[in-house]
Amino acid sequence: MLKPINWAALILCLPAAATAAGLNFQGARNIMQERADTLKMSAADIEQKRFNVKEARSLSGPKISLNAQQIEGRKDVHLGFDNPLAGLPGLPLPGRFSLDSHEDISGPRASIDMMWPIYTGGAISAKQQASEAAVRESLAGQDKTRDELDTLLVQKYFGVQLARSIEKLRSDMLSQEERDLNRAKRFEKAGLIAKIERMAAEVNRDTAKRDFLSAQSDREVAESELGELLREKEIGPLDTPLFVTRNIPTLDYWTDLALDHNPILKAIDAQKEQAQMGVKAAKGSFMPQVYLFGHYNMIDHYLTLPEPDWIAGIGVSFTLWDNRDRSARVGSARALADKAHAAKNQAESEIRRVVEVAWLRSKDALEQYDLTGSAIELARENLRLRDKSFREGLSTVDDVNDARNKLIAAEVARRLAAYRFVVSYAMLHAASGRMNDFLNVLTRPDVEFAS
Repeated sequence: MLKPINWAALILCLPAAATAAGLNFQGARNIMQERADTLKMSAADIEQKRFNVKEARSLSGPKISLNAQQIEGRKDVHLGFDNPLAGLPGLPLPGRFSLDSHEDISGPRASIDMMWPIYTGGAISAKQQASEAAVRESLAGQDKTRDELDTLLVQKYFGVQLARSIEKLRSDMLSQEERDLNRAKRFEKAGLIAKIERMAAEVNRDTAKRDFLSAQSDREVAESELGELLREKEIGPLDTPLFVTRNIPTLDYWTDLALDHNPILKAIDAQKEQAQMGVKAAKGSFMPQVYLFGHYNMIDHYLTLPEPDWIAGIGVSFTLWDNRDRSARVGSARALADKAHAAKNQAESEIRRVVEVAWLRSKDALEQYDLTGSAIELARENLRLRDKSFREGLSTVDDVNDARNKLIAAEVARRLAAYRFVVSYAMLHAASGRMNDFLNVLTRPDVEFAS
């Protein structure tokens, strides 16, 4: 049996251009991540670190070089030795022989040299592991940057939705105040109300207009900030409304999730591993270096007698005295490792606090959202009764205006609570390293979209 199609999830995953109605949050996220220079910088940093890994892997292989030289010089040989036959009767021989030789060693030299490290005291393996840890650090940094951008996008995207919603409320109120003013003018001409009632209606209309213009300005600012983040000149319709969900796991669940997946902790773990490899490399400087070597002379015409055609072997090098304090180097590396360990403890404490604050704010915003429901119902009923009473001459224009102000205040409070919930809920996901799960919330059946 075929499963029913989840149209909400399908639409949410479509790119921005595919949604005719407007830009959903996923589409805005795709645009932001595609254009964000900070993410491009992170990607370039990761690429550079990966090349470093490739370079470090080759350190354990041989190094082969081609050398060419033009030599100008001469080899002087002076040999002298005593004659053992000197002094024998009848043999007039000199007491000492000498041999002088002058050899021109000028000419070209060309050779192939090979050096292959076999044992370096762990210095090479330490550098290789440190370079791989540096890649993980950069990847974690990219995740952190992406989470920060996603959180900022939540604030800006849903900030536009909030501003547009409030502007709509203010526009509706202005229309209603215009209607009340026109009705008050008719009633005044008919002698049903006093002039002061009509003047009060004008004041209420002007106040509503000021509130509407202020809301309009707030909306323009919000759209400008979102446009700057997305690098768009204009912001059209937005598809994803404000929402709440009551399915919020426990604080312990989010804390454990954050301690396992937060990119800051992953970056510190990578830094800690690099520091440990630094200690290993520093200790390796006290160890002997074992290597294979080879040398092959390509031009033998000009070689002197001591110069070999080829030579190969194994060598051992042990540093007896270094102009760099190796003990201090080990101490410095250990101090860096201790620093990374302390940094992780501090980061865990900060992340626990951030998760707790975000969780508490999410719960509080949800409670505030739910509590506005009864206030809105009461305000609507009060407005209906006041408006009816005004038509019957039992209430004043100010009574109707006060009732309308209470209703719009409750409506604004509901939208503000939904906005605070979305922002806090996004921060909770970002701190837990699960920002992608935030998008899945929008397709869950328990989500309630604020209107």
